Amino acid sequence: MIAPQQAILYRVINNTTVSYGGGITAAQGKTSWEGEMSPAQRSQFESLLKETRWVTQPPASVTSFGSGYYKIRVRSNDVDEKFTLSLRDTNAEKLSKFLENVASVRLEKHIQALPKPNVDVIIDRKVQE
Repeated sequence: MIAPQQAILYRVINNTTVSYGGGITAAQGKTSWEGEMSPAQRSQFESLLKETRWVTQPPASVTSFGSGYYKIRVRSNDVDEKFTLSLRDTNAEKLSKFLENVASVRLEKHIQALPKPNVDVIIDRKVQE
């Protein structure tokens, strides 16, 4: 996905591995994280991809897409299709949200490292108010 001041790159390799890159890294065509999909996620990915029909009937690229767009490449043994879709394309949006969810595990270690709420601190704050 490319929009003003934003770029996100997802790569799905062999329908199992997801690579993610954001910002300048994505704009350079590079990724900075890689993780495996669970069997349930893999099944959902395959279902979403089948629903798009991009492998059997690739859409025509849009030429007027407003401020942002999806650049998509679908490759398999006998298919290598590239096309550009608007940010309003429902299939591209569904797949992007799915991949965003899969890649969000990269943040989990940082979330776990955040300080945990402390009841004493919360009570102190209320007393000071």
